[in-house]
Amino acid sequence: MSVVAQRIGFRRNGRDILTDAGLVAAAGEVTAIIGANGSGKTTLMRHLTGEIAPESGAVRLNGHDLTRLPPAALARIRGVLPQASVLSFPFTVAEVVAIGAEAAIRPDPSRIPAALARVDLAGYGARMYQQLSGGEQARVQFARVLAQVWEPVTDEGPAWLFLDEPVSSLDIAHQLWVMREGRAFARAGGGVVVVLHDLNLTAMFADRVVLMSRGRVLAAGSPAEVMTTEILSLAYGCRIAVGEAPPSGLFVLPQAADGWDAAAAGP
Repeated sequence: MSVVAQRIGFRRNGRDILTDAGLVAAAGEVTAIIGANGSGKTTLMRHLTGEIAPESGAVRLNGHDLTRLPPAALARIRGVLPQASVLSFPFTVAEVVAIGAEAAIRPDPSRIPAALARVDLAGYGARMYQQLSGGEQARVQFARVLAQVWEPVTDEGPAWLFLDEPVSSLDIAHQLWVMREGRAFARAGGGVVVVLHDLNLTAMFADRVVLMSRGRVLAAGSPAEVMTTEILSLAYGCRIAVGEAPPSGLFVLPQAADGWDAAAAGP
């Protein structure tokens, strides 16, 4: 089972945001979408989750045309963590996580404390969400998504986590915590598609990398295939060095951009 996006096109205000963009993400793997700001990562992710219907092209989730799945059916097989989640009314932490638990294929309130424990927030259920730090709120939202797709594989097939910059507001320890949870979900048979800015986390946790540039997929493949000095420097418009440091594998060092002409480098 997989997520397949084919030749996605999308325009806003007369400007091409996505042009023939596509990817294949397999269950059992972590697929990371990377690229510079404005490269189309989040817009592609919003197409993959069904938030935006393609103007051209198609998205299939576990073999189903995404536009034909009713919202309730879609909620049973995929959970979405957007870049930001703003709550305008007072909720307890448990009430936020319950939103996900109640949308699950088999709703179970006992998952609420269990999901909070999985994001290192055990005992936080009675606290007010608005009184938490930004990083704690981000982890509550991740717990909500975990409670929604608690079982990586069900009778309906693999479940999916779609995570848009899930670690941007977290400290290093909790960045690793969240990424390990995502990898464990994939290893248990689910699928994970994650937008990341941290290239080292991408190298550590991704099985497959999709590199976006100016609304197109510049490269796709394993971290070793995509995350090369030449390809990353082209995509980000600055000098980037890629090396290896056993046992962790690839690491990426942004270098001084002196002499690098991003405009002349191409897409």
